[in-house]
Amino acid sequence: MFTSDVFSIVLALLGTVGVIVLTYYGSRWYVEHFIKRPGSLSSGQHIQVIERLIVGKSGSIIIVDIQGVQYLIGVTEQNIRILSQLDEPISFQKKQEISKESFLSMVKSFSQKEKQNE
Repeated sequence: MFTSDVFSIVLALLGTVGVIVLTYYGSRWYVEHFIKRPGSLSSGQHIQVIERLIVGKSGSIIIVDIQGVQYLIGVTEQNIRILSQLDEPISFQKKQEISKESFLSMVKSFSQKEKQNE
């Protein structure tokens, strides 16, 4: 009797681990095939967020590409405002390849242009 109880517990444990592993790989497959596709719900065909920098509790600065034209946009909880249209579009890179220095230098050059325009 004791060995059959241990066997059933081990079998139930292996079944539970198997279900967890299948759920993990199934959800990874779903994300890769349905969520990350261009034109899916998470990304538009004509609009792509290039970079986002959180600048406060509820504010951020975003670079958005809309059909090849890039905009610097300020976003808060109450307001969304186009700050500038970028004269020189930045290239699309994978998120890991984009450096914070390039984004910050672009924001600094934008603020310098705004000071010159005032």
